[in-house]
Amino acid sequence: MSFGSAMSDQQRAPDRLPREFLKIGAALVLGSATAMLDATVVAVATRTLALRFGSTLSAVAWVSTAYLLTMSVVVPLSGWAMGRFGGRRVWLVAVAAFLAGSLLCGLAWSIPSLIAFRVLQALGGGLIQPVGQALLGRHVGPRYMARVMAVMSVPMALLPVLGPAVGGLLLAELGWRWIFFINLPIGALAIVLVRRWVPASESAEAAPATATRFDLRGFALISPGLAALVYGCSAAGDHGGFGAPAAWLPMAGGAALLVTFVLYSLRTASTPLLDLRLFRNKAFSFAMLNALLLGATLFGAMFLLPLYFQQGHSFSPLRAGLVLAPQGLGTAFSTFVAGRLTNRVGPRRLVLTGTAVATAATVPFALVGASTSALELSAPLLLRGLGLGLVTAPLITAGYSTLRRESIPQATTTFNILNRVGGSIGTAVLAVMLERGLSGGAPTAARVASAYGHTFWWALGCTAVTLLAAAFLPGAKAMRAALAQAGAQAPAQALTQGSVSAPVPTPLTAPAGRERASAGAGPSVIRP
Repeated sequence: MSFGSAMSDQQRAPDRLPREFLKIGAALVLGSATAMLDATVVAVATRTLALRFGSTLSAVAWVSTAYLLTMSVVVPLSGWAMGRFGGRRVWLVAVAAFLAGSLLCGLAWSIPSLIAFRVLQALGGGLIQPVGQALLGRHVGPRYMARVMAVMSVPMALLPVLGPAVGGLLLAELGWRWIFFINLPIGALAIVLVRRWVPASESAEAAPATATRFDLRGFALISPGLAALVYGCSAAGDHGGFGAPAAWLPMAGGAALLVTFVLYSLRTASTPLLDLRLFRNKAFSFAMLNALLLGATLFGAMFLLPLYFQQGHSFSPLRAGLVLAPQGLGTAFSTFVAGRLTNRVGPRRLVLTGTAVATAATVPFALVGASTSALELSAPLLLRGLGLGLVTAPLITAGYSTLRRESIPQATTTFNILNRVGGSIGTAVLAVMLERGLSGGAPTAARVASAYGHTFWWALGCTAVTLLAAAFLPGAKAMRAALAQAGAQAPAQALTQGSVSAPVPTPLTAPAGRERASAGAGPSVIRP
């Protein structure tokens, strides 16, 4: 599709979403959906894998941990890789690597071999999300970004509900190998659609030799630093809290490496792996702060809610996933609505409203008792989903609408890093609080309910803190000005680059690969 035809269509029908944008979004979101489905399905199979290979739950937990740590190492490479090889090419290779890893995982003969193949799978899975975001932002543009994101987020909001059901069905009917083989047809279809529908017209793909050199020193600082920080957060729950040497040593080492990277990137004369000068942009800075807090809120709740229904109500993973359906449905509906309202009312009002609703809807969970039924929590789950759905599209649109096109890969990488770090910290804090509440006595119904209620207060506080950061996001007037400026710059960009492009990436989903291993109904939990 040429820029001229797209502009004429937009002028004739300003409220109509171009079909080409929907096709691009559908193709890219299918790849992210594959990785996200894999994360939720594999989490259900922990006990099955332990029994099949005659292994311990702690050993099987490394099937998830190795995947998560590898993703932490790979994500910082996404911005440089797009500039060096081109976004579409990197995305296709990433999905192919993910599928190759999935095939090998399904053929694994032992836990060590499965862990090794999960590392290969994560090498691709870690790039699918940020590269897909950047590609979507480049091709769709700020005017339609929130609306495309809203439509594409509907199936993504339902995956956490469908994942446990799909995993349980595959384990019961086809065996554990099919929790990996299921990725192959979905990923293959995504590759075919991206090759057909996503233009390969980026300058980097046409002339990759002009791209910046690889920042080896920056990579040696940020990737191990992120992996150590994430591992330390994961180990905090297994070892009784953040004071355990197994937790604070890797966290301290990771933090030291990240601080060193910040100092290095601000002082180096060459192009750093992650351009921290983007934080000079006020809208981007506050959007990234919200991304950090949103990661803690979203992933902390994703860890806590299913576990509560499994342990507090003795539900199976399948039933726990189905009980969470109201939240998924609420998120899907409000995300669609937010996409149509973002440009009209401004991101700040929507994010503040959504965060307030999600905070209020968490209160009933903090007040749970031994006699609280799952039915009583259905309405709060629906309201919580409605609130969270109002946050994501406006938040990302607000942060990225003021950036130049060449900053998209770097901005997308930054968003994914902060979102994952926030998720790791939020999950670890809730896990430690829950572990403390469940330890030191018999897991009676009253004790379990009290432990979860106390932990949900922490989750509520984390959600409420987001209100402070959301107050600094752009309002309706500032958003209209940013969109007008982007629209004025778009014709010149299109004439020089030959494609419809605009500086706004968007998250296709919550970061994939955040998996957990649970010992089942016992009081010991943790492996965010």
